[in-house]
Amino acid sequence: MKKIFLQIGATRDGQNPYCEVAQREGYFTVLAEMGDFIDYQSIGLNLPFDMVLRINRPESPYEVMQAWMNAGLLEHPQVVLAGFEAYNQSAGRVREMLADPLDRQCFIPLDKYAQRMALKKALPSFPQPEFRFFASALSIKDARNALIYPCVIKPVDGGGGLGVWLVKTPQELDKAVMSLVSTMNYGGRCFSGFIVECCLEGQEYSLQGVVCEGRPYALTCCQKLIERIGEGDGPIGFYESGHVGVAAHDLPPAFTRLMHFCCKIFDYRQGAFHIDFIVVNGVPHFLEMGFRLSGMGVVNLVKEVTGLNWAEIAFNLEQGKNFGGLPFDTPHHAVGQLRLRQRPQLAAAELWIHQNQRGTIAPPIALPQLIVSHDSALYADLTRHAGILGTLRLEAADPREIMALFNSVTSIHHLPARRDLQCAE
Repeated sequence: MKKIFLQIGATRDGQNPYCEVAQREGYFTVLAEMGDFIDYQSIGLNLPFDMVLRINRPESPYEVMQAWMNAGLLEHPQVVLAGFEAYNQSAGRVREMLADPLDRQCFIPLDKYAQRMALKKALPSFPQPEFRFFASALSIKDARNALIYPCVIKPVDGGGGLGVWLVKTPQELDKAVMSLVSTMNYGGRCFSGFIVECCLEGQEYSLQGVVCEGRPYALTCCQKLIERIGEGDGPIGFYESGHVGVAAHDLPPAFTRLMHFCCKIFDYRQGAFHIDFIVVNGVPHFLEMGFRLSGMGVVNLVKEVTGLNWAEIAFNLEQGKNFGGLPFDTPHHAVGQLRLRQRPQLAAAELWIHQNQRGTIAPPIALPQLIVSHDSALYADLTRHAGILGTLRLEAADPREIMALFNSVTSIHHLPARRDLQCAE
């Protein structure tokens, strides 16, 4: 019987780590993705999959399976994984549909609101920002005078930071809501809801790892660099520009407890994950958990830091193989990467490399800048994942050296408010 791997959604960073592993393992590889996005990404990339299914809504497991049958694929895929976070629930539902009806124990990824509620129900004192749920953007405006400012608005089912705003006053909230009303989710669909949470000031981190038979293993811990976007008295967006990663040998106990608690409460027993949190006064506060590989080239960063192929480990878990954790001889060093979106930042990075004879700048994916309408299926992708001029990469013994350089480069010129760069990532 032919082994088949189905990936729902293309990666947005141009990497295809699952496909590479699957083909090395002898799988026939299939990608299900929006036809418009396939056409757009194919301009600058050669998609390595053996078959591509062009569908309108990758977020619909029923449409994925209908396309599968229409393509004449009579055998079920042995491995089903999402290539992009917006389609993670769809991948979970497809796995559930294909599972043995007498033994269905498939994990369905929780959205941001469901995660927050599960943690609050399990332990009301668990550190996370105070939050409220709203079914629509306009309903947030109705509660403008009852909210505590500053606060952050987040769609519960977005991806890549789409639709995330920091507002400091009711007037800024009104402007953010008007923007959200006209902002479409990936594929041109609507958001299913929003959470509004208290804004916490601190240092943001993320853990990258896997869960094997219910036991979580952290591979790396990344300190994140967040740029703020905005001008004047309007709402502020964020852009997740940089990551400085180290191997997760000696995690602070609080980080380890956070990881174990989240996996236990969400009943996540197998697969890749990343957990985003912010440290306030020494205490990590949960922000969200992704049940997948990270984007933005973090898969490569994990490999550079640990020597381990994160995608291969996660794929092997889906095949029923085990993972024993980080090897003891993993080198202790830091690797950072910073995505550059402005010419002054790129020039500053190039000058630093020339003066210090260290570091590199990787060129961006050669994709064109297109102007599309707000209701286009490509609008979210073009506003969130385009416009990168290069990626600065630096290795050092001390992660603080890398973060100091990244802060220096990004402070050269603040990101202006732009029509085509609307929110956080």
